[in-house]
Amino acid sequence: MGDDKPEEKKEEKVEEPKEEETKARKVDKAKPIWDAVAMADHFKGNQKLPDPVEGCPNFRRVPGYKVYCCGQPTIAGFEAALTKACGDIYPKDGKILWINLRQEPDVYVNGVPYCARPPNKIGEYAELGNVKRANVKDDELDFLAVCQDRIKNGGGKLKVVDVEKKQSEIEVKD
Repeated sequence: MGDDKPEEKKEEKVEEPKEEETKARKVDKAKPIWDAVAMADHFKGNQKLPDPVEGCPNFRRVPGYKVYCCGQPTIAGFEAALTKACGDIYPKDGKILWINLRQEPDVYVNGVPYCARPPNKIGEYAELGNVKRANVKDDELDFLAVCQDRIKNGGGKLKVVDVEKKQSEIEVKD
């Protein structure tokens, strides 16, 4: 019997995009992401469970485990979810692993999430095929560049759509 220790897994660090990477990014207008619609992730009726956590739709705990699930949170919703999950029971200074299982790229405008959705898949499940983390990361950077271009050409406003296909414009503050 030798040393049959399990291999330690190295943590994968997810890096935020560098400012120059997003501002100078040119997106090939032939790529499908250029046609993507910015669809609001939050909409009336998306909270289905009791005891809502503000900004974090359908936040819940898997019974018997320190595992939590939710819809795409707002920026403030991240903090609200961590406060709800950690409270006085679990220290917030320990490791917390947040996994996002989205297929579509997501950008935050004024602290609210919007996903890149094919125009023909508004308000319905969008099966996007063999999605890989690297593709989503790249598409997310492209979608951010596309949105920045739309905001610049839209006088500081971004055209968005909700789950019911209602179009509107939002003034972009951050």
